Amino acid sequence: IMMADDDRTVTVLQGRGTAAYTPLEQYGGDSGHTDGRSDIYSFAATLYHLLTGQLPTDAKERFLHPGKLPRPRELNSTLSSQSEEGLLWALETHPDARPATIEEFLQGLAQGVSDDGGRPRPTPSWESALATHRQLLPIAFFLLLLALFLTWQLSQLPPV
Repeated sequence: IMMADDDRTVTVLQGRGTAAYTPLEQYGGDSGHTDGRSDIYSFAATLYHLLTGQLPTDAKERFLHPGKLPRPRELNSTLSSQSEEGLLWALETHPDARPATIEEFLQGLAQGVSDDGGRPRPTPSWESALATHRQLLPIAFFLLLLALFLTWQLSQLPPV
Protein backbone atom coordinates (compact mmCIF):
# COMPACT_ATOMS: atom_id res chain seq x y z
CA ILE A 1 0.00 0.00 0.00
CA MET A 2 1.26 3.43 -0.85
CA MET A 3 -0.16 6.63 0.59
CA ALA A 4 -0.48 9.60 -1.71
CA ASP A 5 0.97 12.93 -0.62
CA ASP A 6 -2.40 14.17 0.62
CA ASP A 7 -3.05 10.96 2.66
CA ARG A 8 -6.61 10.67 1.28
CA THR A 9 -5.97 8.29 -1.60
CA VAL A 10 -4.50 4.82 -1.32
CA THR A 11 -3.06 3.13 -4.39
CA VAL A 12 -2.62 -0.65 -4.28
CA LEU A 13 -0.48 -2.19 -7.00
CA GLN A 14 -0.68 -5.77 -5.72
CA GLY A 15 3.04 -6.35 -5.47
CA ARG A 16 3.82 -4.93 -8.91
CA GLY A 17 5.80 -1.86 -7.90
CA THR A 18 5.77 1.79 -6.96
CA ALA A 19 3.03 3.84 -8.64
CA ALA A 20 5.35 6.47 -10.14
CA TYR A 21 7.38 3.78 -11.94
CA THR A 22 4.53 1.44 -12.89
CA PRO A 23 2.96 1.45 -16.36
CA LEU A 24 -0.82 1.47 -16.63
CA GLU A 25 -1.01 -2.12 -17.89
CA GLN A 26 0.41 -3.36 -14.56
CA TYR A 27 -2.29 -1.74 -12.42
CA GLY A 28 -4.72 -4.28 -11.03
CA GLY A 29 -2.21 -7.12 -10.92
CA ASP A 30 -2.94 -8.56 -14.38
CA SER A 31 0.47 -9.35 -15.84
CA GLY A 32 -0.97 -10.95 -18.98
CA HIS A 33 -0.63 -7.74 -20.98
CA THR A 34 2.92 -6.81 -20.02
CA ASP A 35 6.04 -7.21 -22.09
CA GLY A 36 9.37 -5.45 -22.58
CA ARG A 37 7.61 -2.14 -23.15
CA SER A 38 6.47 -2.25 -19.52
CA ASP A 39 10.10 -2.48 -18.42
CA ILE A 40 11.02 0.35 -20.78
CA TYR A 41 8.31 2.49 -19.16
CA SER A 42 9.68 1.76 -15.68
CA PHE A 43 13.24 2.47 -16.82
CA ALA A 44 12.14 5.76 -18.40
CA ALA A 45 10.27 6.71 -15.20
CA THR A 46 13.46 6.07 -13.24
CA LEU A 47 15.47 8.20 -15.68
CA TYR A 48 12.84 10.94 -15.46
CA HIS A 49 13.22 10.98 -11.67
CA LEU A 50 17.03 10.98 -11.86
CA LEU A 51 17.20 13.71 -14.51
CA THR A 52 14.52 16.01 -13.10
CA GLY A 53 14.70 15.37 -9.37
CA GLN A 54 10.94 14.82 -9.39
CA LEU A 55 8.85 11.66 -9.49
CA PRO A 56 6.88 11.34 -12.72
CA THR A 57 3.13 11.68 -12.42
CA ASP A 58 1.82 8.13 -12.22
CA ALA A 59 0.34 6.54 -15.34
CA LYS A 60 -3.19 6.27 -13.95
CA GLU A 61 -3.29 10.01 -13.18
CA ARG A 62 -1.88 10.85 -16.63
CA PHE A 63 -4.40 8.57 -18.31
CA LEU A 64 -7.25 10.38 -16.55
CA HIS A 65 -5.69 13.84 -16.99
CA PRO A 66 -3.49 13.98 -20.13
CA GLY A 67 -0.80 16.64 -20.05
CA LYS A 68 -0.31 16.30 -16.29
CA LEU A 69 3.32 15.14 -16.60
CA PRO A 70 5.69 18.13 -16.50
CA ARG A 71 8.03 18.17 -19.49
CA PRO A 72 11.53 17.15 -18.37
CA ARG A 73 13.14 20.30 -19.78
CA GLU A 74 10.83 22.45 -17.64
CA LEU A 75 12.47 20.85 -14.61
CA ASN A 76 16.01 20.49 -16.00
CA SER A 77 16.90 22.94 -18.77
CA THR A 78 20.23 21.20 -19.44
CA LEU A 79 18.46 18.25 -21.08
CA SER A 80 18.54 18.16 -24.85
CA SER A 81 15.27 18.28 -26.74
CA GLN A 82 16.13 14.88 -28.23
CA SER A 83 16.49 13.31 -24.78
CA GLU A 84 13.23 14.88 -23.68
CA GLU A 85 11.43 13.48 -26.75
CA GLY A 86 12.87 10.01 -26.19
CA LEU A 87 11.96 10.05 -22.51
CA LEU A 88 8.38 11.18 -23.13
CA TRP A 89 8.03 8.56 -25.88
CA ALA A 90 8.95 5.80 -23.44
CA LEU A 91 6.53 7.22 -20.84
CA GLU A 92 3.48 7.00 -23.12
CA THR A 93 0.53 5.53 -21.23
CA HIS A 94 -0.39 3.04 -23.99
CA PRO A 95 2.24 0.33 -24.56
CA ASP A 96 1.78 0.39 -28.35
CA ALA A 97 2.90 4.03 -28.38
CA ARG A 98 6.20 3.22 -26.60
CA PRO A 99 9.50 1.97 -28.04
CA ALA A 100 9.34 -1.76 -28.69
CA THR A 101 12.95 -2.43 -27.67
CA ILE A 102 15.54 -0.89 -25.39
CA GLU A 103 17.66 -0.18 -28.48
CA GLU A 104 14.85 1.94 -29.94
CA PHE A 105 14.50 3.76 -26.63
CA LEU A 106 18.22 4.51 -26.40
CA GLN A 107 18.22 5.69 -30.01
CA GLY A 108 15.21 7.90 -29.24
CA LEU A 109 17.08 9.42 -26.28
CA ALA A 110 20.06 10.21 -28.48
CA GLN A 111 18.29 11.34 -31.66
CA GLY A 112 14.80 12.34 -30.60
CA VAL A 113 11.56 11.00 -32.01
CA SER A 114 10.13 11.54 -35.48
CA ASP A 115 7.33 14.06 -35.92
CA ASP A 116 4.70 11.32 -36.03
CA GLY A 117 5.57 10.51 -32.41
CA GLY A 118 6.90 7.11 -33.35
CA ARG A 119 10.25 5.68 -34.19
CA PRO A 120 13.56 7.53 -33.66
CA ARG A 121 14.64 9.99 -36.30
CA PRO A 122 16.89 8.28 -38.84
CA THR A 123 20.51 9.30 -38.89
CA PRO A 124 21.00 11.26 -42.13
CA SER A 125 23.29 9.69 -44.71
CA TRP A 126 26.05 11.61 -46.51
CA GLU A 127 23.97 11.59 -49.65
CA SER A 128 20.94 13.16 -48.01
CA ALA A 129 23.11 15.69 -46.12
CA LEU A 130 24.81 16.73 -49.37
CA ALA A 131 21.50 16.96 -51.19
CA THR A 132 20.02 19.11 -48.43
CA HIS A 133 23.02 21.47 -48.27
CA ARG A 134 24.12 21.42 -51.92
CA GLN A 135 24.08 25.24 -52.15
CA LEU A 136 26.77 25.42 -49.43
CA LEU A 137 29.29 23.27 -51.34
CA PRO A 138 30.70 26.10 -53.53
CA ILE A 139 31.14 28.32 -50.47
CA ALA A 140 32.88 25.54 -48.54
CA PHE A 141 35.13 24.81 -51.52
CA PHE A 142 36.03 28.51 -51.89
CA LEU A 143 36.86 28.77 -48.17
CA LEU A 144 39.06 25.68 -48.40
CA LEU A 145 40.97 27.15 -51.37
CA LEU A 146 41.33 30.48 -49.55
CA ALA A 147 42.70 28.74 -46.45
CA LEU A 148 45.21 26.79 -48.55
CA PHE A 149 46.30 29.93 -50.39
CA LEU A 150 46.77 31.93 -47.16
CA THR A 151 48.69 29.06 -45.58
CA TRP A 152 50.98 28.93 -48.61
CA GLN A 153 51.44 32.75 -48.51
CA LEU A 154 52.41 32.62 -44.84
CA SER A 155 54.95 29.88 -45.54
CA GLN A 156 56.63 32.15 -48.16
CA LEU A 157 57.31 34.96 -45.66
CA PRO A 158 60.91 35.23 -44.43
CA PRO A 159 61.49 33.94 -40.87
CA VAL A 160 61.33 36.57 -38.14
